[in-house]
Amino acid sequence: MSAFDFAETFADELDAVPDEQVDRSRFVPGDGPLDAALAFVGEAPGATEVEQGEPFVGRAGRRLDSLFETTGIDREAVYVTNLVKVRPPENRDPTADERRAWKPLLDAELDRVDPAVVVTLGAVAGGALLDSDESIRDLRDETYEVDGRLVLPTYHPAATFYDDSIEPMLERDLRAAVEVAAEE
Repeated sequence: MSAFDFAETFADELDAVPDEQVDRSRFVPGDGPLDAALAFVGEAPGATEVEQGEPFVGRAGRRLDSLFETTGIDREAVYVTNLVKVRPPENRDPTADERRAWKPLLDAELDRVDPAVVVTLGAVAGGALLDSDESIRDLRDETYEVDGRLVLPTYHPAATFYDDSIEPMLERDLRAAVEVAAEE
């Protein structure tokens, strides 16, 4: 876990999330250094993340860690978070209302961390940051500028469990993020 107190750092933004959207028993804050050059944004925590109180520590997180190792990314040097900070019931995708409720907090996190590059993992996170309903297949392979920072959408690491052809693309996208961050 990071050395900072998430609830204290983002108290105003957390207070602004509607009560019906905040189930503290399923809450998982962002994690990582507040001066990270790279930030990774997923859609919402899973069961293991809720259990451990950290983002991307379950099966998809282990795949992401493996990709980090392959691409030379130090997990301790990046900020990792989710758009929605509570696990949706039955592991469903976050609803539009949930995405809208939590987006201001994500914006505040990214403003505070101010990474050179934000890598969105999956269509939900990519769509939220880019205000788009396009598929991740259509969004990736491009770099976008949003609020003065670069956004690189790619597949969610869990997609590699269902389609072997995605892992090399995800690896390539992470390498591109490292290169772009180094140039900034």
